[in-house]
Amino acid sequence: MTQRDGKCLCGAVRVSGTFEDTLTACHCTMCQTWTGGGPLYAVRVTGSLEITGEDAMQSHHASAWGERVFCGTCGTNLWWKMQGKSVAFVAPGLFAGQDGLTLTEEIFVDHRAAWMAKAQDASQSTEAEEMAKFAAYMKGQNS
Repeated sequence: MTQRDGKCLCGAVRVSGTFEDTLTACHCTMCQTWTGGGPLYAVRVTGSLEITGEDAMQSHHASAWGERVFCGTCGTNLWWKMQGKSVAFVAPGLFAGQDGLTLTEEIFVDHRAAWMAKAQDASQSTEAEEMAKFAAYMKGQNS
């Protein structure tokens, strides 16, 4: 875990917190569209996250459960989160320094762009596997 500070391209939104040193890459078609073609890379928040510039943030509810948050001033992708939940992952591009981060997981790999190579040392899971995990999570939330 590492303390990191980050900001969007214009600096209107800033984040500070403790994060894991591992990355997840989501290859779902929505993430590919949102990022302009590649996966959404995300690093997990491990403690409290301080956010400033909330007035510049905008969000889009891309599904019945997900919310994609971005800077309304410069358009920087900030994070994807469950609606009504706190931020669990942020885009590592917010950090000025990304030293020490390692890609350990790729999800929705059955949607990975044909031109993108598989990460050799990262775990791989398909859409069906991720949706089964999500269904189990939601069942636990509704119990």
